[in-house]
Amino acid sequence: DMELRNPFSMLDSMMFGVRNRMEDMHRNVENLSTDSNANTNAHSFSSSSVMTYSKVGDEPLKVFQASSQTRRAPGGIKETRQSLKDSESGLEKMSIGHHIQDRGHVVEKKQNKKTGERELNQDFQNLDESEAQSFDEEWQQEVSKFRPFAPMSRLEAPKPRVVHRAALTAATGLDQGRRDKANPKPEGRKIHIDDLKVKGSGMMKQ
Repeated sequence: DMELRNPFSMLDSMMFGVRNRMEDMHRNVENLSTDSNANTNAHSFSSSSVMTYSKVGDEPLKVFQASSQTRRAPGGIKETRQSLKDSESGLEKMSIGHHIQDRGHVVEKKQNKKTGERELNQDFQNLDESEAQSFDEEWQQEVSKFRPFAPMSRLEAPKPRVVHRAALTAATGLDQGRRDKANPKPEGRKIHIDDLKVKGSGMMKQ
């Protein structure tokens, strides 16, 4: 009877179920990545992702995205990446972890787009906080031996991008057009905007 009165209740239940399954998947991937029985002498890469969306009436589109990646290299070297974005709650979350055998340093950033709340957490596994910088340098050195790994990711608070907009002036009259063709102006200086960088644990020393 409730579903007949509210035809969208079933859809909401499905979305809730997808979120729960995604959270379970994240936990399973995390447990798998910390499995001590995993082969530490081989390269491997695992990835999983999910995206759901729904639109009901005049309500804003609801989008839920989540992904998880794990890279391994010989010697117990590992990098984990997890991200989550939920438009309904406004939550955005990203974490990057670097591991050597049973030691690890994980940095997690959270932001709620609706409340403006920001949070930065660090997790040290079999490490003291004072050892974080030396551990990250060791991880960087080990990773540099293997091509499959990209350079070490770094976590930091994002810096605002600055975009300069040039004023557009329309040339008037045929004479002006001829003058422009006869004396072409040099091209304006191009402005390069760096992509958002995520700074790593080595820079997190407080």
